[in-house]
Amino acid sequence: MRCPSLPLCGLLWFWLPLFYSRPVKIDKVKADTKNLTRTIIARIQEHQLFPLNLKINGLDFIPGERPLESLDSMDETLQIFQRILPSLPMENVPVAQIFNDIENLRSLIQTLGSHLGCTFHKSSNLDALGNLTELLTTSPYTAAVVALDRLQKCLHSIIKHLDHIQRC
Repeated sequence: MRCPSLPLCGLLWFWLPLFYSRPVKIDKVKADTKNLTRTIIARIQEHQLFPLNLKINGLDFIPGERPLESLDSMDETLQIFQRILPSLPMENVPVAQIFNDIENLRSLIQTLGSHLGCTFHKSSNLDALGNLTELLTTSPYTAAVVALDRLQKCLHSIIKHLDHIQRC
């Protein structure tokens, strides 16, 4: 004889851990975001080619030292760097790993935003970038070094402003 309540009890038994789960604390997400940001900075510093105090024209499309005080501006800046990084002609820098880390960092920032009720928009500057290959052909090595330097500065800004985020 079959007992119809047995499969139902078994199903409920497997669902029990789902009812016990707790939401992720926002402090944990912030700590993970800071740690990943520091990891990306360390990856860039391992391959720092030379210190940059140069003023270079024509690379204005790469975000520089602007204050990233909101989660939306952080996400927008990281979107731009995600578009730039695959076009960089760097052989000895783990660009693919940095690219993946930035994708994970964007996910963490969006998780923080969902805790605050934020909606993220696609960056309007992405369309303005156009064909990066043409922009990077004039001085590819310099453009790559400038891009990594500016990414590092943006990541430092993210760490600096992350604890004080109150709005989207």
